[in-house]
Amino acid sequence: MTFAERYINLSRASVMFLVIAAMAVLAVTSADAATKENNDWRIVIKSAATVDGPRVRLGDVADFYGNLPAETKRDLSQVELWNAPPRGRKAISVNRTKLKVILKHYLGDMISNCVLPATLTIQSGGKVMSGAELQRVVVKVLTPHARAFDGNYKFRDFKLPDHLFYSDEMDSLKVQMPRNLKPGNNSFRMEIVSVDGQVLRNLSGSVFMDLWKPVPCPVRPLNRKEILTPDLITWKNQNMAHMGDRAWDGKGGPWRVRVPIGTGQPIMKSSIEPAPVIARGDKVSLVFQSAHLRLTTPVESLEDGGVGQTITVRNLQTKRKVIAKVLNAQTVSVR
Repeated sequence: MTFAERYINLSRASVMFLVIAAMAVLAVTSADAATKENNDWRIVIKSAATVDGPRVRLGDVADFYGNLPAETKRDLSQVELWNAPPRGRKAISVNRTKLKVILKHYLGDMISNCVLPATLTIQSGGKVMSGAELQRVVVKVLTPHARAFDGNYKFRDFKLPDHLFYSDEMDSLKVQMPRNLKPGNNSFRMEIVSVDGQVLRNLSGSVFMDLWKPVPCPVRPLNRKEILTPDLITWKNQNMAHMGDRAWDGKGGPWRVRVPIGTGQPIMKSSIEPAPVIARGDKVSLVFQSAHLRLTTPVESLEDGGVGQTITVRNLQTKRKVIAKVLNAQTVSVR
């Protein structure tokens, strides 16, 4: 090859390089010009993303919102930023400061329309699940358990990773509850599982569940030893997450007030006690019965007592005190 031919080929290569560079500049310049008169758009940079090619492009790490022409979006998506991390290696992170410098270099004044995260983390290959997507998966798993409660529920205060990378697109996520769901704070375990069922990674998370249920409350102040009757009770919604299992469910009885309860306050299990069948001061019959003899005498109860319990009574005639077993509201017995 002659010197002249080598010169011509070198000139052609130089021209081609300049053409490609000019086209890249023209793409950004034309996009910039197309958006100067229209500011109703944003480029939102993701906090986590995956790339498939050797170079990270703007379209790999950004979402476009607003009134941007399709051609402008396409041109901006093809803008190359930096080399992609090696496949199979740990994801790399770029903080907001460095990210802003890089985008300013390639986008110019359009950087003012960019929304940047605190950190952008990038992985080559695989897939990534955002924190919002991860939260939706957890809610889907927990919802059937929450519906088993008789009340209105809400999940909040999720403690989850900001994002979750998978090394293979076929990997999946399993959420497992180590114990039954309950009002209040709940911990759970997450597993990244390969397509052949192998557990690749374990993670933990937690969520707070509010549960509003109607609980019995007095319509007026209740005093100690007052018997609970239906006309003294109304029902109000309360958050069981802050009450646990301490609230009375309104069942069973009869019940008696153990400690005073204010109007509208939830009636707690600790605030009531079984109502005695026989109360202190009641006049009842004391029965003595053997195989051949049955005697009955009037007595006064000196204690409260339920059926089957033993209480002290006093003979109204002899004033003698004896221990008797409560049979019903009118009768106690001794052997």
